[in-house]
Amino acid sequence: MRVKVFTAALAAALAATIAAIPVEAHHSYAMFDKSREIELANVTVREWQWTSPHTWLYVIATNGDRYSIEGGNPGLMRRLGFAKGSIMPGQRVTVYMAPLRSGLKGGALNAVRLANGQMLGERLR
Repeated sequence: MRVKVFTAALAAALAATIAAIPVEAHHSYAMFDKSREIELANVTVREWQWTSPHTWLYVIATNGDRYSIEGGNPGLMRRLGFAKGSIMPGQRVTVYMAPLRSGLKGGALNAVRLANGQMLGERLR
């Protein structure tokens, strides 16, 4: 009987470990160059998605380039000064982000400076 209980417990622990691997991989920020910060000045907000597990900011640069910028989860973003309604489509903002290592137009959101000068988030120092 002890062998069956031990085997069942071992199988359950192994299954939990294997199930957690994709979750950990999903939350990796290896795709971003966190040692650099890019400034996108005077971009137009296309959309601000306040979603879990990640927020997303979509902007259009003055030259027409479109950027997809991944933020943290809403709880983290709230602690950094963001809110669901803090950024609206059509607003002009300056975005600070860690760029994608691939060179594609996107990155990890560090901070946003609103037109009134208010800073949301934390810039890389």
